[in-house]
Amino acid sequence: MSVKQNDPAKPTQHRSHGSDLAAKILCTLAAFFLWIYVMSVESPEYEQIFSHLTVELAGTDALADKNLAVYSGYGTMIDVTLSGKKSTLSKYSEKDIPVTADLSSLFSDSSSVTAGGRYSVKVKVDVPSGCKLAGTSQDTISVFIDTAMTISVDLTEQRENTSLPEGCFTGTVDFPVDKITVTGPKTVLNSIKAAQVKLDLTDVTRTAVLTEDVVLLNSRGEAVTSPYIDYSPRQVTVTVPVYKSAVQPVKVRFRWGFLNEDNTAVALSPDSVTVTGAPEVIDRGNLIEPILIDEKIEFDAGRLRKTAILIPTEDVTLSSTQIEVSAVIDPSLKTREILIPGTNIEDTGAKEGVHYTWEREPMIVTLLGPVEALSRIEADDITLVFDMSPYSSTNTGSIRVRADVNVDSLWRSEVLALGSYEIAVTFTEE
Repeated sequence: MSVKQNDPAKPTQHRSHGSDLAAKILCTLAAFFLWIYVMSVESPEYEQIFSHLTVELAGTDALADKNLAVYSGYGTMIDVTLSGKKSTLSKYSEKDIPVTADLSSLFSDSSSVTAGGRYSVKVKVDVPSGCKLAGTSQDTISVFIDTAMTISVDLTEQRENTSLPEGCFTGTVDFPVDKITVTGPKTVLNSIKAAQVKLDLTDVTRTAVLTEDVVLLNSRGEAVTSPYIDYSPRQVTVTVPVYKSAVQPVKVRFRWGFLNEDNTAVALSPDSVTVTGAPEVIDRGNLIEPILIDEKIEFDAGRLRKTAILIPTEDVTLSSTQIEVSAVIDPSLKTREILIPGTNIEDTGAKEGVHYTWEREPMIVTLLGPVEALSRIEADDITLVFDMSPYSSTNTGSIRVRADVNVDSLWRSEVLALGSYEIAVTFTEE
């Protein structure tokens, strides 16, 4: 019986068949991945969406030539789909794809725009090299076009939340402008009838400076708001004056203090006035000067009648500035005329080197006072004294100098010299 021997070459042949199978599998996988790469990267059929591309408006000069303007359509965004190789598309971003809408196309035929309204304008996409336009989210955009206008409207005011202290009130507000200039589309501007500033006076107790917005109003008093209009000024700064009024009695003051309410009856018309000013000023009081009465020269036969002008002590206004004044001296006070000798006329205060002479003629002096005091005063008790201190050696000619009456008597406090007195003085050479 014979035994079959194994062929040593057979195992080598089995190993060759396995290697061929592995190579085939690798080639198949390589071909598959190459197909995947080509289809995903280099395929001309790849599409990519570029979102939120802003449509730029072109041809606006054509509108300006017809006094028209675009009031909406700016900033419109669309989506654009491009096709091509993925490797090409990946090089581009939204900023590389200009999108425009040419407004001049609205004037290209017989149906050209001549009035305001809303119109559709075709969108144009500038496709980058190596790409094709596959589509857009919209083929046209809507724009609002109207006649451009400029108008002026009156500026008015409305005061709100007024809670002023008692007796206070607000005054007239002076605005920096009387009118507001508004520009925009005709259809919107036609609805604007006025401009208004609302002055919020919350917590205002004294004169205040406020800065407030200007609001445009229609004929019904409603606010007109539109992104298509512009106006100036949009804010104003104003001073809101706050005033307070108070009634203050009118008083009199006698210049020399000889007469008073005990020996003189005074009537005033009106006897009080309304004083108006800033609250802090009114609260201080003493807002008008007393009416000055000069008892030496203003009375005639014991009576006085004149129109006086009130003088405020602060920055206030008065309901009346003219006061009718009448006064009567009590009958217990009498007048007496006394002739004094020329020797009782004296000078004082003369500067060295000033030479002059004066009249020394007797003069009549009138005294007012009780009968008893008047009867006790003699002519020699009275002296007329004039002051020459204001004059120098450069003075020449003749002048009249005011003289004061001096009473040298125990009764001098009981009487008052009425009237005014002057002495004739003539300057001389040495």
